[in-house]
Amino acid sequence: MEFERDKFDPEVFFAEHWRKKPLYVQGGAADFLRRSWTPQDFGAALRAAREADHTVLEREGEVAFVEKVSLFDADLAERAEEFGRFFGVPETWFDSVATYSPSGIGDHFDHSDNFVLQQEGVKEWSLASPSHLPKTEIARRMMNLPGVGGYDLPTHDRAEFVLEPGDLLYIPLLWLHSGVSRASSLSLSLVFPAVSLYSAVVPLLGQVLRGRALGHQPLPAFHSGLSDDERRRAVEAVRTATAALIGRMADEEIVDAVHELQKQWLLPQP
Repeated sequence: MEFERDKFDPEVFFAEHWRKKPLYVQGGAADFLRRSWTPQDFGAALRAAREADHTVLEREGEVAFVEKVSLFDADLAERAEEFGRFFGVPETWFDSVATYSPSGIGDHFDHSDNFVLQQEGVKEWSLASPSHLPKTEIARRMMNLPGVGGYDLPTHDRAEFVLEPGDLLYIPLLWLHSGVSRASSLSLSLVFPAVSLYSAVVPLLGQVLRGRALGHQPLPAFHSGLSDDERRRAVEAVRTATAALIGRMADEEIVDAVHELQKQWLLPQP
């Protein structure tokens, strides 16, 4: 019963499961989503995604995966926005995958929290905690670096779940997981990407610096007419100016301005 509940209770979920451990609720998808997602719905979204030249991952006769499928279903888009406010995540969306034969996704981990909402068919899931991951891999994944995410699940210390139509499975941030369908199946995944400190500081800091014209000075051009001594002095001047600008970034005024932008972005809006 460590990972299982008979219903989705938000108070219990946030206290015991959110970014701590998985949650499986038999028959919990319908109450959670408040609608069904049919093969007809998936087919319409798949066609719209193709027409929009949206990336669709497919293996003919095996599987079709549409990332951000809520872009192509107005009702799902509205629900994703509602869930984003409730869970306090600025950007939230739905993915959807349909399988047409026994198939699955390889072992991997995501820089997001995910709710798998099984709609049709049966899918077997294996999960393992981030304790099995090197810290360097976690850091690179959170920085959204390319080529990171694939990682073998351990042969021990893993949780196994069998999702049937209507079941819900919460996969916490950075947990290793793999899902294999027994035959044809259809599922939705509600995706909550985690916000790294880097992404919540550096882009917003750039906005603040531009707004205050900090760093506006033109840098010297290192043209061929410079003498070696002039070139060395110019290089040192760039370093000195860079150090001064970085020093300004720690001013309380700048930190407060960045934090105001963070609150507008990170805090749920009514």
